[in-house]
Amino acid sequence: MRTLLALVAVAALAAVTVVVLRGNDAGDARTGSVTLVGDSLNVGIEPYLPLELEGWTIDTDDVVGRATLAGVDALRTLGEGLAPVVVVSLGTNDAAGDVEGFRRLVQEALRLAGPDRCVIWTTIVRDGSPREEQNDVLRAAAGANDNLRLVDWATMVAEEPELLAGDLVHATEDGYVRRAQAIAEAVRACPPRTPPQT
Repeated sequence: MRTLLALVAVAALAAVTVVVLRGNDAGDARTGSVTLVGDSLNVGIEPYLPLELEGWTIDTDDVVGRATLAGVDALRTLGEGLAPVVVVSLGTNDAAGDVEGFRRLVQEALRLAGPDRCVIWTTIVRDGSPREEQNDVLRAAAGANDNLRLVDWATMVAEEPELLAGDLVHATEDGYVRRAQAIAEAVRACPPRTPPQT
């Protein structure tokens, strides 16, 4: 009888352990807050990102046709109101060739976000081609800043050109879905923000 009771107790403990492990092993179960600051490519993901980040709070400050300078101004205005994760889509509407100006704006955007926020920036495609000079700036910034993560939209489009709409700038519906999925994956990969020590 004691052996039977012991076996039942062990089986019950094992069942509880499995339930606890299943509850804790889902990495995407973590939720948080995200601020979107960008252009029409961010506008395009707005319907799809909440489906990928269920339970997350998502605030948007996206404007069609927005250039990086105006986006940095928006970051400045939002200030401490920025969420722990900031999703940036800027650069597509900038004039080609001003690499140093873009580099300064990227650095300013990172300064405004601060080192404790996770910043996700999508690489840039215009007229069906990657804007490599700007993307190189983003890659260098990501290499120098632990809190900057890139979503490589340029590579996604190079591998699947059908993700782009006919204007070769915006995405198709499927393209926006895929872009939202890639951004959500990057958001979930951000380390949890640790509150400042008091």
